[in-house]
Parts: sequence; structure tokens; C-alpha cells
Amino acid sequence: MTSWPDISLSNWDVTRLLIVGVSGGADSLALLHVLHTVGARLLVCHFNHRLRPEAESDAAHVEHIAGRLGLPFVSESADVAGYAREQGLSLEEAARNLRYRFLFRQARRVGAAAVAVGHTADDQAETVLMHFLRGAGLSGLKGMPPCIILPAFDPEIPLVRPLLGWTRAQTEAYCRAHDLSYLTDASNADTTYFRNRLRHELLPHLTTYNPQIRQTLAKTALALQGDYELLNELVNSAWKQTLQTAGNDFIALDLARLRAMSPALRRNLFRRAAFALRPGLRDVDFNALERAATLHPADLTGGLRTLIEGDTLYVMGNDAQLPTPYPQVSRPQLVNSHQQIDGQEGHLSSRVPLDNGWVLHCEVSETLPPFPETDRFSARFDAASLGATLIVRPFRPGDRFEPLGMAGQSMKLSDLFINLKIPQRFRKNWPVVCAGEEIAWVAGLRIAHRFRCTQVTRRVLLLRLEKQDG
Repeated sequence: MTSWPDISLSNWDVTRLLIVGVSGGADSLALLHVLHTVGARLLVCHFNHRLRPEAESDAAHVEHIAGRLGLPFVSESADVAGYAREQGLSLEEAARNLRYRFLFRQARRVGAAAVAVGHTADDQAETVLMHFLRGAGLSGLKGMPPCIILPAFDPEIPLVRPLLGWTRAQTEAYCRAHDLSYLTDASNADTTYFRNRLRHELLPHLTTYNPQIRQTLAKTALALQGDYELLNELVNSAWKQTLQTAGNDFIALDLARLRAMSPALRRNLFRRAAFALRPGLRDVDFNALERAATLHPADLTGGLRTLIEGDTLYVMGNDAQLPTPYPQVSRPQLVNSHQQIDGQEGHLSSRVPLDNGWVLHCEVSETLPPFPETDRFSARFDAASLGATLIVRPFRPGDRFEPLGMAGQSMKLSDLFINLKIPQRFRKNWPVVCAGEEIAWVAGLRIAHRFRCTQVTRRVLLLRLEKQDG
């Protein structure tokens, strides 16, 4: 009696309902029969890609097999070729997307424990070779795991591959031994498809070097999956340390921590960010990750790129709305700097709303109000030197001022922005506080020397920028 390799359900309880995707080929029919034989509760699902004239009869054949086994059957069809054109995808990618959407939708509908598909050691070998030839890292070379969550299709229900220990020859032999008439897809012989060229040209040639090349590549993938799990533990720890914030179509990472890491760890963090922002990605090109790991702006994949601003590196989509952590002002506004109470100087303060939730507070006092020297968003001035009215306005090209400690020496604000590494997108609307035509404070950055407090100062003007909650 012929013995067959064990199947792997990755510790899933086969008494719980499983969705089994069945195309009608030898691999999926062998999977269906084996699962039925071990007593699994099954819902047979077939997806018609409408790519071949015999597609309708294929669906009827699978339905017949399911009926013969006394199993429920569900099918669906879609115009894969039209979808591929609309989305700019290859036929293979479009077919996979629509097929998996169907399978996981059925799994969610009936509360299935998992979706089972018939990938074999041959598929694993082809996948590993494809990734190797295209230049993949460990994430690609580990091939297909026996159990995986695919967030693009369902965040909880796993995809399982019980036949990764079987070869295609074994599934065909199994079908013959159990009187399962399997279908042969003629398109699988079309070597214009990259995977088919590997299957029919490269792998047969490699068997002249190693007759067990398919099993060897599958075992290599299994070993690398263990290494990948170990690496993932390191990446998880680095991710927690490096992640600053995440928003709609962007992830912000701590640049200083990235610089302290090895390029290999950076590559894995950028891969993780790419998958977090684009869950439908199959993989990220190794060369793109290598460019990003240099910590220079780089294009990744799926419309993603990296951008460095100050101490933050963003992985972002082209249309991402990034945070604005700096004060901004889009139009000039008056600031009343000298309040009075019954003709006497008092301690009233004015409040001027700026853009993006920031507020400029202005307070006059006869004493020098204390504040931390490290508080860059507060500044003290000699009130008498400023005049009664201040203006807060956006930066203007050509603006110059004399920074504190540089009496008689002016500098361009544009140079100050560069020296302090202020991101380019914030410079245009950076708030500048002026007394008349003179710049008194480049808000949050530097005060002008002439308006500083001195030993003869009698009244102090405190300007303070504050980010409002929300």
C-alpha cells in the first residue's frame, strides 16, 4: 500500500470548519481528499477566473467532486483580465487578489477557522527561485510559510498550506490512486509567464545537478523560516524603540536610533513599515530597501518613499498629510504688547491664534518672569524697545536680522533655517515677530540682539508659543 507524506495544519483543530480552495487541479483535489479523509469539516470553494473557454466546465467538475464526497460547495466568478487592466496588475497577481478575496469572504461568512490551499514543495521551490532571481532578502527566500495571516484579506483568519511537504508528482499519484480525475490547465505550459519558465526550463535543468532540487529548496525555505522568526524578534524590539508615530499613509521613525542600527536591521524596519502602510504588498524589492537603508531619501514600492525631516525619518505615501509639529502662520496679525489698567502698566496678556493649533501669548511684567532656559518657545524682551504694537507674520524671502550675541552682524533667516535643520515645508509660514520693520524674534528659534533684556530693563515682555490640545 502506498504511503503518503504527512499533512501539516500548523496545529489547527481539523474539527473546526475549514475553507478549502479547489481549482480542480491535482494539488487542490489531493488536498481536498486528504482533509476529508482525516475528518476535517470542509466547505469547498471554487473561483472561476474566466480566463479559459473550459472555465465553466472546470467549476462543474469541482462541484461534482464535492458532491461525490458529500461536501457543501460554493463558487464565484469574476473578470480577472478586466480587473488586471483596471488595476495595472499582472494576470497572476489579479487572479490571486480576487481568488483570495473570495475565499476569505466565505471564511468570514461561515466563521471558518482557516483557509486551506494546495501549495506544494514544487510551488515552494518555484517561489524561492523567483525571489532569489529577483534579488530578495530573507523575507523572500523563506518562501511560503505553512500558516500565515494576510492582513490585506483578513486580519484574523489564517491561510494554511498543508501540502508543502508534498511534491506535485505525489499529488498526481495520489489522485490516480484515489480515482480523482484532476484537471490540467493548459496555460501552465505557457513559458511567457516567469513562473512557468522556472517550472519547465530552469528546475528541470537544476535536477541534473540535484535530482531532489525541489525538496531541497523547500527544506531550505523551512530552515530560513526559523531564522526569519528569530530575526523578527529583533525587529519587533527595534520597531518599538524606533517608532515615533503613525498616521494616515505615513510612519515616523526616530532618525537617531536608525543611525545607531546596522543597515540590515534598517532594511527590515523599512520592510515592516511598507507592509504596515500597504498590506497588499507581496514583497519589497531588496535594492529599494538597500537604498533606503543608507538613510537618504529613497523610493520604496507601492507609491511609498522615505523623507527625512530634522530628527525624524518618514516612510510615507506621496499624498500623505504629515504632522506639523512646528508653529505656522499664513497671514500677518497684530499683537498688542502694552496693556494698561487704569493708566498703570499691568499684567494682562493678549492671545493671538496662529495656524495649526498654535497660539502666541504676550504678557508684560515689571519683573523678569522665570522660565526654563531650554524652553525655546518662550522669549523675554525689553518692552520699551519694542513699541506698543508688534506684528507676527510669515517668513519673507530675503529676511535678515541680528541674532542675540551678534550685535552689528546680520544673517539671513534662510541660513538660520538651514543651520537649525528646519524642514523645508515649514519655512514658508514660519512665524516671525516684528517691531515695525525689524525682526525681534524668529519664533521658537532666535531673538534679535537689540531687543534683549539688559540691566536697565524696567518692563519685560514675555512672548510664549503654545500648542493647544487637539
